[in-house]
Amino acid sequence: MAPGKKTVLVTGGAGRLGRALIAELIRQGMAVRALVQRKDDVVALPPGTVPYVGDITDEYTLSEACSGADAVVHLAAIVSQYRTGSREILRTNTLGTRKVAEAARAARVKKIVFASTVNVYGRVRKEKLDERSEPRPTDTYGQSKALAEKEIINSGIDYTILRMAALYGPGFEGSFYKILRIIRDGKAHIIGSGRNHLAFLNVNDAIRAFVLALGRRASRNQIYNITDGRDYTQGYLFELAADLLGVKRPDRHISPILVHIVAKARGLDTDEVRFITSNRLVDISKARRQLGFRPRESVESGAGYLLERFNANRRR
Repeated sequence: MAPGKKTVLVTGGAGRLGRALIAELIRQGMAVRALVQRKDDVVALPPGTVPYVGDITDEYTLSEACSGADAVVHLAAIVSQYRTGSREILRTNTLGTRKVAEAARAARVKKIVFASTVNVYGRVRKEKLDERSEPRPTDTYGQSKALAEKEIINSGIDYTILRMAALYGPGFEGSFYKILRIIRDGKAHIIGSGRNHLAFLNVNDAIRAFVLALGRRASRNQIYNITDGRDYTQGYLFELAADLLGVKRPDRHISPILVHIVAKARGLDTDEVRFITSNRLVDISKARRQLGFRPRESVESGAGYLLERFNANRRR
């Protein structure tokens, strides 16, 4: 390792966000380690990554991975409640975070950057949300992340917590394909009034936020909301998708009470329904001001890429 070269451990390194972040950190000249769960995950890592294989609660592996590291970016988490039980989500997201923090403290790591979520605020909030807003998680995933934030804050290590919105962009197309397919086939219903606010974040902007958090002194012991800075409503996004596809805009409405019945018939899982029916206006002015975070991407700017990928996927 070259003198002065920063060494960063990325947990969850084989995930979609992890691989993209590692590639950028290596491009910027950092020495990057990755904690992955299985040996098979090692082949997915960008060239130059030093892998460590083990469970997120494996104290020995965490100790080895943290030893000599300058910083830890903690991404490893279970996001889907549809596929995973509450106990495993809490074990991985909350207990796992505690174990990472303990290993980092023992190894005298200088900083932890933690990937949290706007879900800590709850699914539906009327007020505009900034970092002073009280967390009120309403599902297990949000609860696990709110508890994990407390583990990070109480760890005794300098930290930056990034409360991220739903990711979109390269590698995060799956749920969007489902919506496009439903709209294309004329089977879409607007849920309720369609005026609920949905928060998004392009994966490339997410990577920029992590890089800024690693490098900015002003981010020490701070929490930031990270979104693409846009205000989308469910109705607007459905109309945008219909216009891209060249089909009729959805004009049928359905009660939120009945949405789970219809959603299941359309192939949407409960995680996706929870997001589509969420209502959160998220303020990122603190991240702009202190972190220097300037989102470069929007759903509109990425729409052409998404439609191209959707059509290519359809032809397979």
